[in-house]
Amino acid sequence: MASVRPYKESDKERVQHICLANAECLDKPESLQKYILIMYCNYYIEQEPGNCFVAVNDEDEAVGYIICSENYDTYEERFKDLYLNQCAAISPTKYVEAKLDLLSHSMFKKQYPTHFHIDIDDNYQRMGLGSLLISTLKAHLRKKNINSMMMVCGEDNQKAIDFYKKNGFKDLITTKMGHAMGLEFED
Repeated sequence: MASVRPYKESDKERVQHICLANAECLDKPESLQKYILIMYCNYYIEQEPGNCFVAVNDEDEAVGYIICSENYDTYEERFKDLYLNQCAAISPTKYVEAKLDLLSHSMFKKQYPTHFHIDIDDNYQRMGLGSLLISTLKAHLRKKNINSMMMVCGEDNQKAIDFYKKNGFKDLITTKMGHAMGLEFED
């Protein structure tokens, strides 16, 4: 039976592996793997580890995670200062993609200043861990007087869209950058 606990530095390698596996990048070139980790993992676990949670198995090994930035403006400033140049070093195209990805969250930053990423190891999916991770993050954010969060998934990822809708998220917009969904916490 899996449970959820706060992220620890010792989870980093496993969380990165899950990120790359879910992005189907484990067998891709190192430069692409680096880009995926910069965009969808490293900022959160390095800059806001207190807003990150892992689902763990009976051996306390991370089998899933939810990683979060609680304030878009802070995220954008830090990301531009610390990570955007890393994307540029990979390629000019990845730099442009990173800047466009920033826009996909910024258009909703007033109503949804908090955004997150969630991934679960294939062997642990459909066990309720995704919903448990979302409810854990939601409770954590409520303690900080934050009352909404959002995420962006692939525009054609119907499985993810259905999962988020089941967890109370509503559609915000669909663009080539993805399908944005938001959740406002009820009192």
